[in-house]
Amino acid sequence: MQLKTYQKATLDTLDAFFARALATGPAEAFQHAVEEQEKLAHLEGRKLEPRTYQPLQSLPEVPYVCLRLPTGGGKTILAAETIRLATRSYLRRKWPLTLWFVPSDAIKTQTLEALKDRTHPYRRRLDENFSGHVRVFDIAEFEMLRPQDLAGSACVVVSTVQAFRVTNTTGRKVYSYHEELETHFSGVPTEGMEVVSPEEAAQNDQLTEGAVKFSFANLLYDQRPLMIVDEAHNAVSGLTREVQARIRPAAIVEFTATPRGRNNILYSVTASALKDEEMIKLPIRVRPHDDWREAVTGAVATRNMLEEKAKRDKDHIRPVVLYQAQARNGHPTVAELKTYLVEEKLIPEDRIKIATGEQRELDGVNLRDPAEQTRHVITVDALKEGWDCPSAYVLCATQRLQSRGAVEQLLGRVLRMPYAARRKDAALNCAYAHVSEPSFREAAQALTDKLIDMGFTDEEVRESLKPRGVEQNDQGELFDPDPVRPKPVLQFTVPDNEDARERLNGWQDEGVDYIQRDDGTLAVGVKGEVTDEIALGVREITREEDRAHFDAQLEKHRATVEASRTLAQKGHVIEIPQLLVKMEGETFLAKTDAIMERVDWSLDRHPARLTEQELSFHKSQDVIEIDLEGEKLVYSRMTEEQPILSGLHAPSDADLEASLVQWLERECRVPDIPQAEMLPWIAAMVADLVTNRDVSIRTLIDWQHQIAARIRWKIQTIRNEEKTRAHQIALFDEGAKPTWSDSRVIRFDDTIYQNVPTKPTGAFRFNRHLLGPDRAPLIDGDLNGEEFQCAWSLDSLEEVEVWVRNVARHPNSFSLPRVGRRFYPDFVAKLHDGRVFVVEYKGEHLIGAPEAREKNAIGKIWARTTGGVFLMVRKVAHGMDMADQMRNAVAIHERQQGPGY
Repeated sequence: MQLKTYQKATLDTLDAFFARALATGPAEAFQHAVEEQEKLAHLEGRKLEPRTYQPLQSLPEVPYVCLRLPTGGGKTILAAETIRLATRSYLRRKWPLTLWFVPSDAIKTQTLEALKDRTHPYRRRLDENFSGHVRVFDIAEFEMLRPQDLAGSACVVVSTVQAFRVTNTTGRKVYSYHEELETHFSGVPTEGMEVVSPEEAAQNDQLTEGAVKFSFANLLYDQRPLMIVDEAHNAVSGLTREVQARIRPAAIVEFTATPRGRNNILYSVTASALKDEEMIKLPIRVRPHDDWREAVTGAVATRNMLEEKAKRDKDHIRPVVLYQAQARNGHPTVAELKTYLVEEKLIPEDRIKIATGEQRELDGVNLRDPAEQTRHVITVDALKEGWDCPSAYVLCATQRLQSRGAVEQLLGRVLRMPYAARRKDAALNCAYAHVSEPSFREAAQALTDKLIDMGFTDEEVRESLKPRGVEQNDQGELFDPDPVRPKPVLQFTVPDNEDARERLNGWQDEGVDYIQRDDGTLAVGVKGEVTDEIALGVREITREEDRAHFDAQLEKHRATVEASRTLAQKGHVIEIPQLLVKMEGETFLAKTDAIMERVDWSLDRHPARLTEQELSFHKSQDVIEIDLEGEKLVYSRMTEEQPILSGLHAPSDADLEASLVQWLERECRVPDIPQAEMLPWIAAMVADLVTNRDVSIRTLIDWQHQIAARIRWKIQTIRNEEKTRAHQIALFDEGAKPTWSDSRVIRFDDTIYQNVPTKPTGAFRFNRHLLGPDRAPLIDGDLNGEEFQCAWSLDSLEEVEVWVRNVARHPNSFSLPRVGRRFYPDFVAKLHDGRVFVVEYKGEHLIGAPEAREKNAIGKIWARTTGGVFLMVRKVAHGMDMADQMRNAVAIHERQQGPGY
């Protein structure tokens, strides 16, 4: 199972936090992580919400952080990976014990099934990370945990919080005496552990009052487990300080979509990141209805439409509707809803399944099986935890959206993307909701609360909820209730009859909708462009005496639509050639990884040495000092030398050195460096520390985890140096062959940035912006900001035909290679003479920075190679404002001789 980009970023942040927390403490490590994220966000024009670190009062030195991932973000696989990271970077032990908290018994069962199944991706990750030495236990099985398990395996105990949450510890099994655990307590320090109470001694003559209790809680106290909290809200804060102290975890990592407050949130993943990775369907098309029958009718029609589109998809997809029925005292009940589907909508009974506490018709049903006929699923509160069906596309809520848990869970089901890959038909990339709410605004507000509870940000919610129909205002006029991009609505009336309704229902996917009126007519609204086919069909169901009026309204509407069309909708396109590289007879996109694959590099070219600056030992203080990014981190010794058991010979220094080298090679192993190269290089590094630095092999073993971390940083530093060298060879040296092709371009048209948040530009109206005059995806939201002024200057150039904001890190944006990363220029434009113009704005305080120089250099290489124009613009340069700098760059390039485009 390949991790997604956002998952790797989450784990990288956690890894860096643990490594720093070991030296500086969790609060300072947390603050450093936040500052680094804020720097990156500032460069991208984003603003992060403030976060602080709140230590546990009973365990202030224990790292406690939260990783926020929206529903569907893969929290469980990240939790499994966290065990490896924490073990390597913080716990400083070979075989960890992990206490894995989950929110319910159902989730516990699901998690245990996955972690115990050696073929499951989660278990496979654990086996890979711990060489197959993994033991997984239900909390009810803790008596089976043996000392040899803890000494030779990574052990995971899965539990609900309820198993530990109690005031009187005699009431829970984990706090009780268990004779089977006695062997765990042989020779271990017992200070701080719970002892046998007088009441317990009186009830069991085998127990001695005041003696240490052989309980699982005391075992945890001794072992200091890693605590994983998987969506178990209040699992940490809900445990009393006394219980926290009894468990005495070494570190706590919580995974949740909805953290309580903003404290301790180390890293946040947005719903947009999941959409970019094709994990979820967005936007959600919302259709309000006056009653539940209309909502059901609409849901059935939407599902039928989606099934027709799914038949053309390369993969098997059979769209499913999830209906939320009401309990016995409400309407419609499960039985009423099923009867309506069968008798009124003529749905065959074998296509309907009921999933409630009493009727479990989904058990054992594989909805991915092409032979399975289920298309409609009826539930009440929520579906069984762990039930997964990415083909669920439509949510039908038959009452107002008031049941938070049930609606959130059903929404989560319909958001998952089939096969985790975007579909060719745009309709199959959306989710759908038909709700029994009279107004889109009321339905959207209710769904907004649910989506925020699922981990969406406010801005993402605004972009994610889109109306499927039209609404009627107080004056009876129809309008498009889309709060972000409303379209003009053609309004007219037709007689209310079965033929008219059938035709109008068939056109709903084309933006046609209607509202029943008391006078026997239907108020019909058509959003946006009206095709000739729709116009002809509507005209046929209009009364003959109204057709002249309809024709006049249609002509007026089409003029309004044309005036509101953006340059992109009118057919304007910007195509920016990508920078390619020709090496070893191959032509490919200029990306660091691709270049590195074709450049020979080796660790052997770099000294196998850790200098005093990189790694210092202070023997008298029992500390080690590591240089990290120019900052000295000091680690205190925490391990205690283990006594040599009587009757056994101590291993020789040579044997210890060989074992340490092998262990370091396993800890530092990376895919692109063969073991035959890594092993002797690390062996030479250890030998240098022993021989030339005069550090004993036993001292090195005491600090093996810190040394492994330092070696990993050293290898990454070497890799970055090699990347810089590879970029120089491929792009800048005399023999470099950068090139381009008219078949490898980034195309900006009316499909670009459809779900990227935009901000109104107020009184400013752009004349040449691709996506419209008053809305642009501008990162700098301040209309008086320098970046906005740069956009305004670009828009004012007569030489520019059309331009657009190039959104950073968007998968469809234009980018150029930097060493190990990508550079997204701020703006791209097409000039009237056909040339393309790429503009990057840099503030005065950044213009001389190494990053700016690197961006300017690669921009000029792209321009010289493709015949385009590149400019790094400043507020003022050589007495010229931004507009004059742009005119000058365009004019100079026009006069120069070179390849055209």
